[in-house]
Amino acid sequence: MQNFAVISTRLLLPALLLLGGVAHGDPPVAENVDSTDRDYSAELPRIPPIKPDDALTTFQLQPGFHIEQVAAEPLVTDPVALAFDEDGNLYVAEMRGYSEDAAQNLGRIRRLVDRDNDGRFDQATDFLTGLSWPTAIACWRGGVFVGVAPDILYCRDTNNDGRADQTEVVTTGFGRGNVQGLLNSFVWGLDNRLYGATSSSGATLTNPRNPAAEPLVLRRRDFAIEPRSLTIEAVSGGGQHGQSFDAFGNRFVCSNSDHAQFVFFEDRYVARNPYMAAPAATRTIASDGPQAPVFRASPIEPWRIVRTRLRVKGVVPGPVEGGGTPAGYFTGATGLTIYRGDAYPAEYQGNLFVADCGSNLVHRKRLVPNGVGFVAHRADEGREFLASRDIWFRPVQMANAPDGTLYICDMSREVIEHPASLPPTIKRHLDLTSGRAQGRIYRLVPDGFQQPAPVQVGKATTAELVAMLEHPNGWHRETAARLIYQRQEIAAAAPLRHLLLNSKRPKTRIRALYSLAGLGVLSAEDVLSKLSDTNSRVREHAVRLSESVANDSAELRQNLLAMTNDADARVRYQLAFTLGTVSTPQRAEALAQLARSDTTGPWMAFAVQTSASDCAGELLLSLGVDRDFCATDVGRDLVLQLARQIGASNQDRDVACLLQLIRNGGEDRHDFVRQLIANSLDGAGGKSEPLRRLVEQNSGEAIDAMMRNAREVVGDERVAVRQRTDAIGMLAFAPFAEARTLLTPLIDYRQPRQVQLAAIKTLGRFDEISVAHL
Repeated sequence: MQNFAVISTRLLLPALLLLGGVAHGDPPVAENVDSTDRDYSAELPRIPPIKPDDALTTFQLQPGFHIEQVAAEPLVTDPVALAFDEDGNLYVAEMRGYSEDAAQNLGRIRRLVDRDNDGRFDQATDFLTGLSWPTAIACWRGGVFVGVAPDILYCRDTNNDGRADQTEVVTTGFGRGNVQGLLNSFVWGLDNRLYGATSSSGATLTNPRNPAAEPLVLRRRDFAIEPRSLTIEAVSGGGQHGQSFDAFGNRFVCSNSDHAQFVFFEDRYVARNPYMAAPAATRTIASDGPQAPVFRASPIEPWRIVRTRLRVKGVVPGPVEGGGTPAGYFTGATGLTIYRGDAYPAEYQGNLFVADCGSNLVHRKRLVPNGVGFVAHRADEGREFLASRDIWFRPVQMANAPDGTLYICDMSREVIEHPASLPPTIKRHLDLTSGRAQGRIYRLVPDGFQQPAPVQVGKATTAELVAMLEHPNGWHRETAARLIYQRQEIAAAAPLRHLLLNSKRPKTRIRALYSLAGLGVLSAEDVLSKLSDTNSRVREHAVRLSESVANDSAELRQNLLAMTNDADARVRYQLAFTLGTVSTPQRAEALAQLARSDTTGPWMAFAVQTSASDCAGELLLSLGVDRDFCATDVGRDLVLQLARQIGASNQDRDVACLLQLIRNGGEDRHDFVRQLIANSLDGAGGKSEPLRRLVEQNSGEAIDAMMRNAREVVGDERVAVRQRTDAIGMLAFAPFAEARTLLTPLIDYRQPRQVQLAAIKTLGRFDEISVAHL
């Protein structure tokens, strides 16, 4: 408490200066005028650290919980990532070279052991040293994957001395341009792959085992490693630091000031339809907004107060956040983790925890299903789940643990800010290495918590591992699933099928499905048995996993087609994606039914279109004649996007369907038909000439009537601009000589801007050299 009082006193003068005055109302003297040349040392006092034993007194927690320190310096320093092996030993990535000393290779991987099982680690060895900025770690086959840009390494200790003696570069090419934007957050997915966050530095990955392979470029995408073959694929994502799966395989990320985001779809589904534009896969789901308020218990750092004041005044460059206030909102969201343990009360299951290392706190949200996504609501009103009065408390990552609790990496630094965001006039008074010899790891425990027996999952038999998929603690289920996949023992298949059919836990039934798939023995019968499961999440994953076996089973295909009226939105959403992999002539009609099932948002329409790469025409015709569907914004937009796709692909069968819809558009749908034509031409781009000829040759009376109307209104300034621009688009089907005569006057600067742009766009559809001169 004494340290807190000292800190608060030191901050009083800077706080008053931010408000524009000093004590007793004295006006600022000339030498105190803000400038880049001014000495700010008097406003930037150094903040002393708090000793490990005293640090526990600085925390405020949600009632019913307390915090315990499981490791501290010198046992551990600058921890930024953790991973428990199957026997409960803890591997820690230490980023001691943060934030400007990458070339000194101070980073290391430490292996911590709790020898007496009292919940506190008491032995540490240097498993791997000489690393530059390690940021991620995961256990696999007696070793660890380590993320240390530009590389991902796989390291093993083969002689049991606690130190890695084998190191292999799995891939290389991750960017290092931003010390806070390096690859991070290794987490295991249901599909037995290791997922990682690429972060803002991006990557162009090459394979040392196959240098001739085409590089994998990651920009705003994350990655997944198949650990047995070491193949790497791009996956949807794009967070900065932190990612987590819930127990049902939903993935969440965070990005600095955008603290709670959901990944809405898998990148692989978009890749199969090159003729469509995909939305961003990751969206904010926080009900209180991305840069939501936070309730810090710590005083605001003096440098943050001064920097905000200088930014507001324009003395130094940089964003003016929070309306010019230096704190009280998310600025450093990191380490997002979904709680999957069994030590907390049931209502905490599936809660989202995310740290703000700049505000010295851990925030909690409840996830509420919302259509195919979620809404994340603040769980602790007017306070945080955990907040420290110590500005040195820097939570950067969390992990679900074998004991059913959450563990927190505390980097324990005086300054955690990115060095590039600190103006030189402030930075010269700070020490960015302050805390390099410190670091703490905590666990959040409920009151009355009893230390469980030590784990020895690594010694379990295959039958015991399968039984462990029923365990209430997520760490046990995930570790058992990893070891089942790692061992590849086919003897696991029979007990897995027994679990699949008889377990009362939906999470276990899902795990059993993926474990069978990981062993390569998942059958159509396995999937069929779960398509009618009473739990919608089990049905959803059964649909997803049917992709590998559906084309071998007519019965399975028919059952999938019958699921278009499933009561659950997420099941239908997954079905819309999955149908793109199923070979059946009924696909277009099934997709049309799915599109009609949800017109409240854009996601179902998007999923449907990803599966329509080879049936866009049939789908367009089915939905385009449905006037009720086209009367909705989502429905109309999907039909127009399909027209754009048909123009881009220029497949005869699809174009024939487009022409049929155009000819039968009806006298009362001229505006709709014009938009169909315009979108198809937009999609065709430089290939619009063949499409234009087809429409000209098969136009029918509807198009002829619209052409006559277009010739009459394009130049009539008494007609509404929207009507004129629609008519201008129709002139793409006129002979070029006529179109040139009618459109050239419309480029004139005295015409409305929309008219000029429409005229230029339509002229650009003609493959004539004179268009350039015009």
